[in-house]
Amino acid sequence: MRTRTRADRPARSAERDEVVAVLGRAGDHPLMRSFPQGALFAFDHDLRYLCAGGQGLADVGLSREMLEGRTLFEAFPDETAAVIEPQYRTALSGDSTARDIAYEGRTYSQRLAPVRDDMGHVVAGLGVCVDVTEARRAEHALRVSVQQNRLTFEHAPIGIAIVELDGTWREVNPAVTRFTEYTEEELLGLTFQEITHPDDLELDLEHVGRLVAGEIGSYQIDKRYITKSGRTVWALLSVALVRDIDGSPLHFVSQIQEVTDSRRAHQALQDLTAMLAHDLRTPAAVMLGFAELLEGLSGAEMQAVREYASRISAGARAMTEMLDNVLAATVLDAGQVVASPQAVPLRDSLDLVVHALTAHPVVIDTSGVDDVGAWVDPVHLQQVLTNLLTNAVKYGGDTINVTATSRRGRVTIAVTDDGPGVPPDFVPHLFDRYSRSTQARDGLRRGSGLGLYIVRDLLAANAGTITYAPSPIGGATFTVELPEAPARLL
Repeated sequence: MRTRTRADRPARSAERDEVVAVLGRAGDHPLMRSFPQGALFAFDHDLRYLCAGGQGLADVGLSREMLEGRTLFEAFPDETAAVIEPQYRTALSGDSTARDIAYEGRTYSQRLAPVRDDMGHVVAGLGVCVDVTEARRAEHALRVSVQQNRLTFEHAPIGIAIVELDGTWREVNPAVTRFTEYTEEELLGLTFQEITHPDDLELDLEHVGRLVAGEIGSYQIDKRYITKSGRTVWALLSVALVRDIDGSPLHFVSQIQEVTDSRRAHQALQDLTAMLAHDLRTPAAVMLGFAELLEGLSGAEMQAVREYASRISAGARAMTEMLDNVLAATVLDAGQVVASPQAVPLRDSLDLVVHALTAHPVVIDTSGVDDVGAWVDPVHLQQVLTNLLTNAVKYGGDTINVTATSRRGRVTIAVTDDGPGVPPDFVPHLFDRYSRSTQARDGLRRGSGLGLYIVRDLLAANAGTITYAPSPIGGATFTVELPEAPARLL
């Protein structure tokens, strides 16, 4: 290995001087003069410009003559020179650098690199500066757009998803995970077909096929999904197909808006309309018929008058009961129930209800009712007891037993009948709105199917509960629990 000596220094210096001289003459090269939208330049260890050129110099009020032979600090204001000096020093130390520089209201991408002689020594620096103002503005606008789209995607109140052509979920927003009850990771391992209700899948796939074939541009349908917990939920699904530049299908964009509650409300309205059309028309027709008969009777037929009047009264009570329940259900559905609890003696409330039912040929035994009181809204309690005893009269046998006891700050009221009881397959739907068993619908007993629904929600508003169990004597037992009223307030 050859060791460098003092004799080598003049040669090395001469080589460096030659490279610097070449760079100094480079300003005359056509490339330097015609370089578009920016500038090319070289500088020495004193940060003196050896050459400069490019059409971009004139854009900022500079020229070759204003730079060549001058140092960085002579050519630019102090604040500009202070910003770019470290980058120049880095290049002269042997490292390439790149950064954006703001100058005269524009943005320039400046890249600097060391110039080495044949021995590898850094003898100068070389730079290229390109006007990237418009590019940076476009990049910023794109970043803002992407961020806005991402925020919209993440925080949209309805579900938004990107779905592959085979139905695999590619990307879902939080609204989709809340709706389906799956985590994002779980959904990305499934297809939409796997969580679509079987009865709705064929229609959905038919639309997908037409979309891919180009027959339609998008589609919108109501469909059901099966959630992770097994619930069936309704959604308004809107789907569009994204294609590439040559028209080939890429993926689907889906919007999923849950409409379970609105579907239920619509169904409830239909059920209410049907109920009113049938069950209110019947007692009204009875009342009208007997009223017409009364008009044709003579004064001597008082027994018939009393019988007809009794039937008119029963029809009027049935209509009143139905209207009361419909109004109560409307208030409950609107979330406008406000309980005003107070101390209410249970026996007093029961006596009022029992007295109103004396026209019915049943025995209502209240001997098991203790002298206890409940902390409850009295109007709500009256409606609860009326609905429970009216149901027992309609669907029970000849005897109804009512008991009321207290224990550990709670009052328990039990209403038991000796009728046929509740069909086992109907028990899960006992407290549903507009719910009546097949036997009840097929029989002659009128009803709105709202009674137990109202009872449950009124009790909930008063910190109470209701449960059902088969009666030991073969009928039904409904058990109500309410907070006990302090004895000193009764």
